[in-house]
Amino acid sequence: MFTQKIWDSVLLIMILLIALLLIASLSYWIIGGEIAFVFTNLTIKILNTIFASTIVLMIVVLVLENDNPVHTLAWILVLIYIPVVGFIFYLFFGRNWRKERLFNRKGLEDSLSLDELWLPGDDCRTDTLSPLASRINGLLKSNSKAILTCHNQVEIYSDTREALDCILKDIAEARDHVHLEYFSVANDETGQELKQALIRKVKEGVRVRFIYDDVGCWKLGRKYKKELRRAGVEFVPFMPAWIPLLNSRANYRNHRKIVVVDGHIGYLGGLNIGDKYMSKDKYYGYWRDSVLRIRGEGAISLQALFLSDWFFVSKQNLFTPDEVTRYLRLPAEEIKLLADIPIQITASGPDTDHASIMQAYFLAISNARRSIRISSPYLILNESLLMAFKTAVLSGVKIDVILPGKPDHKIVWYGSRSYFKELLEVGVNIYDYQAGFLHAKILIVDDEILSIGTANMDMRSFNHNFEATAMIYHPPTVAQALQAFNEDLANSTQVTLEQLKQKNIFVRSIESICRLFSPLL
Repeated sequence: MFTQKIWDSVLLIMILLIALLLIASLSYWIIGGEIAFVFTNLTIKILNTIFASTIVLMIVVLVLENDNPVHTLAWILVLIYIPVVGFIFYLFFGRNWRKERLFNRKGLEDSLSLDELWLPGDDCRTDTLSPLASRINGLLKSNSKAILTCHNQVEIYSDTREALDCILKDIAEARDHVHLEYFSVANDETGQELKQALIRKVKEGVRVRFIYDDVGCWKLGRKYKKELRRAGVEFVPFMPAWIPLLNSRANYRNHRKIVVVDGHIGYLGGLNIGDKYMSKDKYYGYWRDSVLRIRGEGAISLQALFLSDWFFVSKQNLFTPDEVTRYLRLPAEEIKLLADIPIQITASGPDTDHASIMQAYFLAISNARRSIRISSPYLILNESLLMAFKTAVLSGVKIDVILPGKPDHKIVWYGSRSYFKELLEVGVNIYDYQAGFLHAKILIVDDEILSIGTANMDMRSFNHNFEATAMIYHPPTVAQALQAFNEDLANSTQVTLEQLKQKNIFVRSIESICRLFSPLL
């Protein structure tokens, strides 16, 4: 796009300006004398002129992008008063990648269209869905081409050790392939456990493909990666950030956690791989998360998502006719054994045209009739979602939100708590989880719709990260999630307005300052 070319030019100019400034400074200290003084002053004057012109150009581009006026004005003020830092921050955090389509569907373009593939769901009945579920189904079909599947069996795991044991068991029983996609993998006891399980399967002749987020796995180490690759595991990074400070896409990460075994068993949830997530960290204590196991057509939807991401990271197209039969088909005899549980897997990220997960949440929250229950590590809301919360509770809908009572990322934690006062004042119930650390990403609406996946209730998940979630329209399954939610509620303490009033000015100031950075979090 035109604006992208301008931004590339601006970035080049900024790098040249910094280089010239360094040259001028070095000449003054190394050469010395009157000549160096004149050269330095002349260089600084030229730099100031070019720099001022660059700032003007950046502001023009901001206005031409036709973004939210408040958002645009805020960034203009930042660029004027702290130009260098402001430019870097905007380059990393302020640009609308979805609008600019820089990821261009992560390289699929028009050569590959998932919606043209034959995938399950053609025989799913939609007349059994509730009116709200039917609307969400229609929305996700339109904004992300998400397919409604109905031949599924599901299990929800609240205990992370139990979830990992089940994943390892299914991996051990794999016969053809294992596909994994994780944001964070640690080289500790838990990470070694998974590594050895994958190496064993490769030796048995099973194909193993593993996508890991390069930034999320910065601390993983070369030895771990080499051991997997030497054993035959196709261990590929998602968008490597070799020079993060000069790579504006380093802010846009793959936050998905997906496992697919032999195409018919899939896992989706908030669980990463590491000892911390197995409740072995003294600070966090018990790690409370939610992981969904799907057997059936929903796993094929997860498979299609993985294969799309695999195409992006490896340029290997597994959507050929032969491979589609291998990876995206369920035997007819197996379909007959599955229950009728409607599941819709949807994904969102900078490569999509719409913020599909956020739109689904907005529709669900703003149209709820009785109750809304939310578990999330973070609560960073834009104006639309904040208004949806307020409108729902003021119309008589009961809203319960459980958040962790201790921080893992302090800026996000304090930023989340800055929303408490205005939510409590309209009647939203907010609870601090006390039994450990809450990392589950759950949305339950009217006891009939369940969302479980990788997306937090924050702007980073909705706008910046590549995420995935499952929308389940099956009251008995929702009831299982509701039971776990109520158990979490029993292990939480309710936050009150009186408690907020007792906060000192220092704490309130920290929360307010962190909220200013909420679009970046």
